[in-house]
Amino acid sequence: MKRKSQTLTKLTIAEKINQEIGLSKKDSAAMIDNILDEIKAYLVKDGVVKISSFGTLVVNKKRERPGNVPNGFKKVIIKEKKSISFRPSRIIKNLINTDE
Repeated sequence: MKRKSQTLTKLTIAEKINQEIGLSKKDSAAMIDNILDEIKAYLVKDGVVKISSFGTLVVNKKRERPGNVPNGFKKVIIKEKKSISFRPSRIIKNLINTDE
């Protein structure tokens, strides 16, 4: 079954908090920004953020490696960089793997 692609935005989350809790949209958006700022700070500082019942965000270091230019035969060196990976919790894995 193919699903329609949707993007979850901060505004959507703020509106949901407004409806469920009654916190203003402005305060809800500020709260979301604060949470995301904390997550970013921990990723920069520690490289790992674990969110119970959701999953783990991990900063991975990719080593310098050889590569090819897509439309040519030239060899290049891809510089070392960091990337983020997400490992979902068992709860999330079970949710996405259940039949609807």
